[in-house]
Amino acid sequence: MDSLIFKLKSEIDQKLGFKLKRQSDVKYLHQQITINVLRPIGFNTLRRFFGFLPSGAPQLKTLDTLCEFLGYKSFSNFSIFVDKDANWDRWTFISDFENADSLTPEMINRLEVLKPHNDYVYHISSLIKSFIRRERLDLLKILFLKRSPGLLFKENNINSEEVIEVLKIAYAVGAVLRTLSRPQYENLAPLLHDDYVFKTDILDFYIDYSNFNGYYGFFIKNRILADQKPENKLFSNLIWQYNLFLSGKSTYKPYKPNISKLKLYPALLGRLLGYEIITTYFKESKPINNLVTKISKVAKTQHVSVFFIEVFPALIFIKAIDEIEYLFSEFSKELFESNNWRYYATQNTYLISLALVKIKNKDYDLASYNLNLVTLDRSKTNSYYAYLKLFYLITSYHLELQTTAHPRELISIEAEYSELVKVTGFKRFNLSFLKKYF
Repeated sequence: MDSLIFKLKSEIDQKLGFKLKRQSDVKYLHQQITINVLRPIGFNTLRRFFGFLPSGAPQLKTLDTLCEFLGYKSFSNFSIFVDKDANWDRWTFISDFENADSLTPEMINRLEVLKPHNDYVYHISSLIKSFIRRERLDLLKILFLKRSPGLLFKENNINSEEVIEVLKIAYAVGAVLRTLSRPQYENLAPLLHDDYVFKTDILDFYIDYSNFNGYYGFFIKNRILADQKPENKLFSNLIWQYNLFLSGKSTYKPYKPNISKLKLYPALLGRLLGYEIITTYFKESKPINNLVTKISKVAKTQHVSVFFIEVFPALIFIKAIDEIEYLFSEFSKELFESNNWRYYATQNTYLISLALVKIKNKDYDLASYNLNLVTLDRSKTNSYYAYLKLFYLITSYHLELQTTAHPRELISIEAEYSELVKVTGFKRFNLSFLKKYF
């Protein structure tokens, strides 16, 4: 409202040709309104409006009269025009920003002013994508520079309300990173320095399983060398070791860092415990009973739907279907919390896992029902698409095998599965794993 009142006073000054500084100026305005507007207005009302008398919030009829004097139908009509002007001004600013050759402090300040706007996530994503395509590392450094508060979110830390906005930005930027040639994404390596939020706000949120053998793998390798903070080291080491595992290499190692002094995001903590499941089973050849009990206990202190996103795939890899069923019995309601954009990957992970439980229990109708709820193909640029599709195809194969067992359908699933293994380089998903899962 204050900005609209300020704009209204400015337009009155423009119409009169001078700024109202004296009471005689207000008297002149009163005369002009009386001549040109049918709606009456008191002289003292005008003096209050322009600050020559003590005043509170102006009444709507006062605002309507002043707007009618300016040629608008009403204050509401005036507000619409002002909003359109503001939208146009914002649009031209963002367009000029995208094509700029340098960024001034004034431009950055104006961008910060836009943060409360509903379209800010779209605008900042567009700017980042434009600078990536233009190969303007210098401008990207300015946008990703750590500042308080940051340009990608409002506060110093990504809280539960803002994490969804960062996820949207990461999704948009990650989709562009996928299109870059090797020389292009290699040139972005300086953004991995701790001075910038590129790795924490983009790479940590857009974990691109489909490109572990491309740009994402390149960034992870270089992060291991560049990361200084313990939580950043934890993420990059975990991702790298997990990549080795997925790639079918035997060089992956148990990883149990001291996290007692770290406050970890639920997904990262779950990823650590999920990886521990894999190494306990495959490297140490030990039972996982105690570990599952520990996971269940830890989950009760976490955002469950996010925490389990890498725990369930780990359990699928070791074929611990009974343990998956147990966790569903403990956390079913929280796992299928479905009122937020960010749950695309988690919902699909848990639906696939639940379908495997139903197949093991020979409840094929419910298994089919859960698989039909999976929405992977809705967004093939999602960072989890190829990774989750492999699990989905395993589940689909065995559901088909236990029901109609149509040879042509089974061959089709095998072909799609093999192609995805080739694209991702995840040799852990071999044909034997597909065909002999149960």
